Amino acid sequence: MATPEQVREALTQRLSGLQGQGGETSLEVLEVKVPSVFPELLLKIRVRVSGQLWEVSLDYQGHEASLVSGDLAEDTLNYLGFLVRTHLFEWWHTKDTEKFSARMGKRLD
Repeated sequence: MATPEQVREALTQRLSGLQGQGGETSLEVLEVKVPSVFPELLLKIRVRVSGQLWEVSLDYQGHEASLVSGDLAEDTLNYLGFLVRTHLFEWWHTKDTEKFSARMGKRLD
């Protein structure tokens, strides 16, 4: 079973840096928490997109969080990276219209 430190390192390597071919979006993993009480994964990510800087919190529970309770296989990390990027994409496009999305992020600049 992966330790919280291994999870943090693996997700940081998988997610941080420029995203896509245009290089207009970058991600920086600020914090990864894996509480041991029940499956939960908390991520804090700094997102730079379209000249704006944001800090976004993602909270995964249940099946999605249980992905990091195993051995962090390559397929699992690929899926989790895809999932986080998808949720950040959805957040970006709904942050101005959905209250839940608005609460997930705060603008830093």
